Amino acid sequence: MSEIHRFELPFSPYGLHLRVGGPGKPASTIWRSRAYSLAAVVLALNVFAFDAFTDYHVAIAVLYVLVVQLVAATGSFHATSFAAGACGLLTLIALLLSHEPHFTGSALARCAVSLFALATATALSIRHICTSDALREYVQLLDLTHDAIVVHDLNGIVRFWNKGAEALYGWNADEAIGKDFHVLTETQFPLSRGSLYTELMRDGRWEGEVGRKHRDGSSLVVETRIGLWKDAKGRPVAVMATNNNVTARRRSESELERNHAYAAEAERLSKTGSVMRYANSRVMHWSQECFRILGVSPGTQPSVDVVLERTHPDDVELVKGLDQAIRDGKPVVDGIYRLVMPNGEIKHVRFVARLNALGATPDLEYVGALMDITAVVTGQEALQKSMTELAHVMRLTTLGGLATTIAHEVTQPLAAIMTCGDTALCWLDRPVPEVGEAKVAIEQILLDAERSAEIVKQIRAMAQKREPQRMPLQVDALINDAVRLVARECRAALVELQVNAPPTDVAVDGDPIQLQQVIVNLLLNAVQAMAEAKSPRRRLEIRAFIRGNAVQIDVSDSGPGFRDGDIDRIFAAFFTTKESGLGMGLSICRSIVEAHGGRIWAERGDPQGAVFHLELRRRKETTL
Repeated sequence: MSEIHRFELPFSPYGLHLRVGGPGKPASTIWRSRAYSLAAVVLALNVFAFDAFTDYHVAIAVLYVLVVQLVAATGSFHATSFAAGACGLLTLIALLLSHEPHFTGSALARCAVSLFALATATALSIRHICTSDALREYVQLLDLTHDAIVVHDLNGIVRFWNKGAEALYGWNADEAIGKDFHVLTETQFPLSRGSLYTELMRDGRWEGEVGRKHRDGSSLVVETRIGLWKDAKGRPVAVMATNNNVTARRRSESELERNHAYAAEAERLSKTGSVMRYANSRVMHWSQECFRILGVSPGTQPSVDVVLERTHPDDVELVKGLDQAIRDGKPVVDGIYRLVMPNGEIKHVRFVARLNALGATPDLEYVGALMDITAVVTGQEALQKSMTELAHVMRLTTLGGLATTIAHEVTQPLAAIMTCGDTALCWLDRPVPEVGEAKVAIEQILLDAERSAEIVKQIRAMAQKREPQRMPLQVDALINDAVRLVARECRAALVELQVNAPPTDVAVDGDPIQLQQVIVNLLLNAVQAMAEAKSPRRRLEIRAFIRGNAVQIDVSDSGPGFRDGDIDRIFAAFFTTKESGLGMGLSICRSIVEAHGGRIWAERGDPQGAVFHLELRRRKETTL
């Protein structure tokens, strides 16, 4: 390390520390000034006495220079000027008293030398005072800044400590000056103190953040700028450090970084990216999760064109429509489309954006989210497949329960066909064949065959495993087909069945097999409930009517109804009131109805029994 010199402030005359503060002078400064003034008076009187009343032939008056120096130490320009004038006057008086009336050449020479020395010392002292006053003003400016400014020597001993340092660290100047700055504040450097000073000596400056302690023990993060102070010969003598408290800022930045990390992790877990864009620009701002969802590198400039490059060809127009909606200033934009990844993977995403009403910019700003819903769509497809398979199983179970009815419905047309066939043969075997009567019998055979084929077709449809197919359905035909399947069960259980179907022009959109399954299930449940309860009067009614834009189908019975608490759980999976029931029938019915955009619910009958309500959206164009 360079040679270490004792450091004293160059603006501190006579090696005294310059003190700066508020209005007025500190008490110590006032007493020191008075002491200097008293010493100057005593010295001046002694010099005058020796000069005027002794016979020493020397320039004793030169000692008045010391008087001027003592008065100048008070820092007063006027006092110094007055003292210099007084000393000059005393020099002349002493000359008159000691040599009058005979003035020798040597006496005049000594007087001239003394006056010259006095004038020179006075000029230098006044210059020092003026310089000190200017420097004092400059130093006072340092107290006006909020920055903490500390000057210390190369050993770390504090030589100057402004009010900013007092506010930042808690110690006042009297307590800090003369102490090791780094020991006092427990400085924690990002590198070793020796390495820092080596860098400081090499570059003349250093900037960085350090950890320090406040007087109360609290930790501070300080942004410090250190400059090396050199003397006239270029030798390093001191260090000046400007310090700013960045503790709150660093804490806020740390909190912001932590919140950003939380948000990024939440986006990653939820597979949702943040999007921001202006309506008049195709350029966007994406979070990291958006880049991951779209499968593009983070360095890519986000834009609508990048999204279109990844969009499935069949969904390009949809995405363009979303972009146009933003350009038109729509308050909310929402759409689901597919992306094609470079490896051929298909992703399903949902984009939602809302106009930011709180934005300070005059441009229309949209804040949105891009959600990867591939897992949701895949899960829904798997669930739909499972529900379809389960519904198929339940249909087979229902067909098993209707085995007797099915056998009767199939056997009855076959028996009628045989009877009509024999009758037709009889009419034709007559001596005079009755062709007309035979024709009637054959026509009846065709009708019975058609009826038998329709029943088989209906049974095969319920037993077949297939995907749901939406089509226009007449509500009266839907109800009548379901009633035909359960009619024999009603007769066997002595149930009086009443049907009130709507007009033939009332229609809904749906899958005929699934909706028929729902109605059949509700009818069979009612029949079985009344049979198990041994109800004396077993009455079952199905009625349909128009209710606003919907068609409502009610199935009511005169059975035992619901027990307390059952009505809230009746549609839950695996809940059943039957001893041998699976508890899946009504749950599947609810899933089917909700998939058709409708709803199903149950109520207690009046005065007894149960009522199931089925509501489906009515088809706008009812003419089929």
